[in-house]
Amino acid sequence: MHLRTLSFFVFGFLVFGLLLTATADAQITITRGASLSVDATKDGRLAIDLRGDIWIVPGGGGDARQLTQNLKSVQRPRWSPDGEQLVYQAIVDGQQGIWLYKFGTGDMQKLSTNSNLDLHPAWHPDGERVLYSSDVSGTGFDLWEIDVPTGLSWRISDRTGDETEAAWSSDGRDLVYVHHSGSQWSLILRRHSQPEEILLTTSEKLAAPTWRPDNSLVTFFQIGDSGTSIKMVILSNPRLIRSYANNEQFVVAPVSWLDRHRMYYSANGQIRQRLFNSWNSSPLQFRATIQPQAQPTARRERLALSWPGEPAGQLVIRASRLFDGIGAGYQHNKDILIDGGRITAIEDHENRSGSLVIDMGDLTILPGLVDADARLPGQLVPAHGPDLLTKGVTTVVGNHPDTERLNALWSGKEIPGPRLLNGDQWSMGPTSRPELDVTAAIVTSRSTGLSTGRALATQFRAMQIAGLTPEQTLRGMGVNAAAAMLADPYLGRIATGAAADLVFVDGDPLADINDMLNVVAVVRNGRFYSVSGLIDRAKSAESVE
Repeated sequence: MHLRTLSFFVFGFLVFGLLLTATADAQITITRGASLSVDATKDGRLAIDLRGDIWIVPGGGGDARQLTQNLKSVQRPRWSPDGEQLVYQAIVDGQQGIWLYKFGTGDMQKLSTNSNLDLHPAWHPDGERVLYSSDVSGTGFDLWEIDVPTGLSWRISDRTGDETEAAWSSDGRDLVYVHHSGSQWSLILRRHSQPEEILLTTSEKLAAPTWRPDNSLVTFFQIGDSGTSIKMVILSNPRLIRSYANNEQFVVAPVSWLDRHRMYYSANGQIRQRLFNSWNSSPLQFRATIQPQAQPTARRERLALSWPGEPAGQLVIRASRLFDGIGAGYQHNKDILIDGGRITAIEDHENRSGSLVIDMGDLTILPGLVDADARLPGQLVPAHGPDLLTKGVTTVVGNHPDTERLNALWSGKEIPGPRLLNGDQWSMGPTSRPELDVTAAIVTSRSTGLSTGRALATQFRAMQIAGLTPEQTLRGMGVNAAAAMLADPYLGRIATGAAADLVFVDGDPLADINDMLNVVAVVRNGRFYSVSGLIDRAKSAESVE
């Protein structure tokens, strides 16, 4: 996914930015922020990720000081035990990584180097090791640790699925983390020199475990249909799981304990402070004064989408379950009428004698996926076209010297492939900040370290961990991407006038996004292809090459 448009793990809340004052030089002062995370050092200073940069708030609140400048992607800053350094995750040069800020020098250093998807930094109490999650192989997130002085890193978990959001106990002997596999989320405790213990397993998302400083309990977030709540595992014998707080609009990020009684977290657009034995929290007021950057005034030109190789004739695709990419949920028992390479109507089932009707039975039909900032294979060849279609990718934006020829070739019948658009001409423009509005997210392959198509499983998995719903993820690879490219209303949707680029999957991707990997067939440019037929065409293209 391209993380200039989707800052990792900053989701789910409406805009809380509050304009307090506007001076003659256009400075503004804000006292709230959407999706803040907060961490406290022992002397009471707070580090927050406001508007994608790190700000330092004095103990007790007041004027915040901006620490980093114009990074625009910082998340989850975490103090070192001595309060002299911060680790955080950020995107630099299109890659998500773990970074270190040193107060003594102001230097910033990238710590993680083993993948483009490194998340959730946390310190070991010794102050020399940093724990994080990384998807090195593209098959799942594991827990890694890096020794800051030497730069040496090592893996400390290797389960099937994803291990994320780990935290060390205050004595550095015990570890707690979240494990996600299939539809199950688990909170796992690893005691020193003892087998791992599953503290809780549920179908609801678990996130952001944190140790109380006396190691007596672990707080965590549980996200379900009824909302988000803070819960805790009391590490007694037997273990006790209790609800702690559920009456606020929480940002899902680790609770920060100043001591065993005082804690900080973010909710309702504010930094909240709370005593452990209190029924209520209170806001900690801060003020951040910013100088908005001047925005370029040049208007982007809406390019005309070309339609090479459109077939002659009409086709009807019959769908029992249809996600059009625009509305919520499925439409049922619809006929998609296609003329050439475009959709002419979406109508209810009816007898269409004399028309060529393809009935897809109980398969789910969705718009073709759009990779609006693709990492292209190193040696892009014609055979890649059918292969990408087998993964449901029907539009790819990227830079390649042979774009025009391959686009014309892949729009035809013999060696079909996705629509291939020149990245310089079809680059994404400014979008709404997705950390303020999750519906603005755009999901691409650029920063996964994997080429387009191959990156899909990693993209889907990362979006699950980030908290996007399957529907939001599909919009991020559909209508949102098309809008950012100024290619709407033609791409990323099943609607009258749109391109006849459809994907047929076996399963229910709005319930489980991984069902998008079960592609059975596609319609590309108005032509129907089974996956087996596409595989044959890919082999044929290889023999021609």
